[in-house]
Amino acid sequence: MDSSLERIESQEIQQINASALAEELQRLVETTGWKFMQEKYNELSYNEEKVDGQTVTNQIAESIGNRIKDMNSALLILKRSVDETFTRMTSSNPYVSKNEACVSHPSYVNPSDLKYPTKDVLEKMMNNHKSIRIIQNQYLGLNSGLVFFYPATKLVGCESYDPRFRPYYVSSTSYKPRDVVVVLDVSTSMMGLKLYEARQAVITVMETLSPEDRIGIVVFNNTAHTPNSCYGEMLVPATRTTKQYLEGFISSVGTSEGSNYAAGLHQVILFVTDGDNTGEDNPLEVIREKNSQLQNRVVIHTYGVGTGLSSHVRELLRNMSTQVLNKESFGSIRNGSCTIIQDLKGSSLREAMGMYYNSTGIPISQIPTYTLPYKDFISKEFVISGCLPIGHKGQFIGVVCADIRLSELVSEITYLQRGQHSYAFIIDGKERTLVHPLFPDPRDAYTKSYDVNNIYNFETSGDVEQVITSMKKKVTVFVGQSGHKLLQTTMIESRGDRLRDGDLSSTIDALYTWTPINVRGSNLSLCVVMEWNGTIKTLKTLSPKKGDFLYHRWDLTKWPTVACRHFNRYATKEKTTIKFTGDAYESIYSYINAKETEAEVHLYEQYISGVIQSNPGFKKSAINSIRATSPIEHFWRIGSRHGSQLIWRYVMTEAGIERIYPGVRLPDDYDHKLRPWYRKTLSQKTVNVVSPPYEDLGGMGRVITLSRTILIGRNNGKGEAVVGADLSVYFLHQILLDLYPVCRNRTEFSCIVIDDSGFLVMHPYFTETMNGARNPIHITHKEMRISRSLTSEGILYRQPCRDIENKKEQITFRVKLPPSKTNGITNNAEGYELRPVPMSNLFLILKRRHMQEEIPCCKDPSLPPNEVVCPSDTCLCLCYKRLKFNDCENKYQNKDTAVPCSHEVPKVTSVSASEISKITNLGRCLALNCSCRKTESTLVTSDQRSLPVTLVTSDQRSLQVPVNLVTSDQRSLPVTLVTSDQRSLPVTLVTSDQRSLPVTLVTSNTLIITKHSIYFEHDDEF
Repeated sequence: MDSSLERIESQEIQQINASALAEELQRLVETTGWKFMQEKYNELSYNEEKVDGQTVTNQIAESIGNRIKDMNSALLILKRSVDETFTRMTSSNPYVSKNEACVSHPSYVNPSDLKYPTKDVLEKMMNNHKSIRIIQNQYLGLNSGLVFFYPATKLVGCESYDPRFRPYYVSSTSYKPRDVVVVLDVSTSMMGLKLYEARQAVITVMETLSPEDRIGIVVFNNTAHTPNSCYGEMLVPATRTTKQYLEGFISSVGTSEGSNYAAGLHQVILFVTDGDNTGEDNPLEVIREKNSQLQNRVVIHTYGVGTGLSSHVRELLRNMSTQVLNKESFGSIRNGSCTIIQDLKGSSLREAMGMYYNSTGIPISQIPTYTLPYKDFISKEFVISGCLPIGHKGQFIGVVCADIRLSELVSEITYLQRGQHSYAFIIDGKERTLVHPLFPDPRDAYTKSYDVNNIYNFETSGDVEQVITSMKKKVTVFVGQSGHKLLQTTMIESRGDRLRDGDLSSTIDALYTWTPINVRGSNLSLCVVMEWNGTIKTLKTLSPKKGDFLYHRWDLTKWPTVACRHFNRYATKEKTTIKFTGDAYESIYSYINAKETEAEVHLYEQYISGVIQSNPGFKKSAINSIRATSPIEHFWRIGSRHGSQLIWRYVMTEAGIERIYPGVRLPDDYDHKLRPWYRKTLSQKTVNVVSPPYEDLGGMGRVITLSRTILIGRNNGKGEAVVGADLSVYFLHQILLDLYPVCRNRTEFSCIVIDDSGFLVMHPYFTETMNGARNPIHITHKEMRISRSLTSEGILYRQPCRDIENKKEQITFRVKLPPSKTNGITNNAEGYELRPVPMSNLFLILKRRHMQEEIPCCKDPSLPPNEVVCPSDTCLCLCYKRLKFNDCENKYQNKDTAVPCSHEVPKVTSVSASEISKITNLGRCLALNCSCRKTESTLVTSDQRSLPVTLVTSDQRSLQVPVNLVTSDQRSLPVTLVTSDQRSLPVTLVTSDQRSLPVTLVTSNTLIITKHSIYFEHDDEF
């Protein structure tokens, strides 16, 4: 055996006994206030009630239905206004201010053909906006191509935006979804400009269709050709994916041979050609035969292109559109149109084909049509549009529409809190999913556009078909029945970051309760799923205490007179500050996107402190949560061992309360329940949870979160809150050095800490290099030899899940010791040992450093896992595999794939306002004390004088820095040192062994401060 490794196993084995680290983490987590708060919660009394699924379901369905009804009321007001003022519309627009509304039309529309809405329409929009807050946008689209938006917004691509080609517009022109087949002549005579214009026209036709509609494409010369696979076998839903595929097919087609009309006439509505029929079969007879089988339901529009069309061809195209040989006995014949475009430069084939639906027979309905959720091109949020057709003297002239943010429409679902295991989903009458906890969160503005998925891709329980069948069954004018059913189902719970930590799944008995959303024109149905016989525990009412509450908005309330600077944040160390999330409000809908005022914040303060009895809109659970967590403020203020090492301390609750110390302002849309660290802690509620390093939003640099769940009912209870703290990666590194002297021998050994997902929590890479990785780093990227060894031992293993949104199998990892190796392992051949850190989610590894490392099979750790294709089945890295999905039928070809993944956590869209001007002359919140360090270095000037210095950062902020500066590894680190009179002094770094090293002058560094020491974290430029 190698002598070094033998020394690890014999002499140094006690130095890597992971219990020492576990004890230190436990002391730290007690410093956060977890034990203190858990004891306080144990003393509280609770009310317990049984979950009533039927009542909850009816309440949510009614709330959603009322919002849709409010939108419908606004549409009827606009519709009447346009009807009443249409005769007064003119081609001039003298009254509309760009600050009020936006008017646009495509560049190819003749301005003299436009008619602008009157000021009365604008006033109705403004009144709707004030009185019906659920509405995001209102707009009027006219058949001239003009579109009128309110409120004003910056439009992009106005020269090409045509409302007549948008699904919201076209869907209003028919009671039922459309089946559209485009038949395109690709004979040799279509070469060049004709084929180019025809392709653009076909793409425009596809743009008009919504997922409610179906599309098929046939190209023909001497024979007919269709796309490959299912696209050539059936009409497919016009989803984002199918449109992209068919657009690719159209773009790839070239021209050749002649034009056999009959070859293309199987199912047809839009027929495009430029020349004679060279086939032997009579296309009129083919139309009669095929359409008679469909009861003459198919309408045919024909388009002749170019100057080479003979009179015979023109007549044939007209006869095809009117189906002259068809017989009424098979059904009423609906005539189409025949359009001849001779000059493609002077006329628009795109406009002619895109308006295929435009005819005098369009019904002017009083019942709105609703789109499926889509990403709005203006707000970049997911919305649902409701539209009403408008007419004049019985003729269709356009549509009026309004948008609702999906996140606001279903706010009760996204914030549903009815027991530990509960969720809700919404489907339409065709089994398509609008909302589901495994679908992208509607609050996430960064989510890309997605196709609406079949509900069976999410709900996989064997008997759930009975529920779905009842939900989509048509009853009178509404879709869906009401009912309830007990099923055994799989619950998916996030372990933190979906792409990195994966999910937990458990099987429970759940009660499914469903009911339709009763609104005219809607085909939506809601289902709420709750644990069978589940109960809810809520705190009994707590009495108010003076000083319980300081709101985080320093700009809207009076903070303590003594403020301080906590890194780059304006803060107070006299108080904790509190922020609410949506869970704290009785009416979540009224909270979303509401602008807070000083008057509202004053009401918060008076009510919570007991001065007034009128509730400004908070749930009782939120108020009790504020009062229950208030004792921790004194605990944090008086401090304790390691207290100054904890950069931030906070307690955040299931009731929607966020309490932080030192007190600072939090981003307005920050929601802890959507953050990976909070979810990870709740999923491992009985242990201390440590996160991989990440960039602190408060300016601290790279930090680690240490957190623990507060339970109701102790070990087996429900998580009520999470207490946590942030600490520098360098502080944790120093703890390892102090606990395990072998870690100081960096020439021979490496001390590594990983979490139970395999991510590096501590590694030499974090302290010995100056490259700050922005994303968590997995062990497979830095320690491939150990990764392969742990995999062969059955300790590190893959955990796949099915990413329904992106049709991928996403690979994450778990680290778990088998029963035979609960104390860890020592691997002599690979030169490492691994030990579990008790009472935590961590594992400690001691590794021989001179072992040659393998190159990882996924080489770029900066890429998110959903962008890395698995190179092979044996590759160990965070990556994905493509799943076979039938886009035509909206289902997976193989149902025996992994369980569905949870959705990705929404990203925070807002950031804290800059507070630089407020902190320039403030002192630090936390005192710095380096006396506890065993070794430290001192900065002195060249003449041996110790002078106070100022560190000037790259953004020109001056930070007062004490004389004693300590590096984590006694190496010279680049800083910029300037005296108060702006003179630059030669500076020398004196190490503990009395070696003098010069300091390099650089201006792009981040100051990192802990009680033990002051460090500098460097950017990639150094």
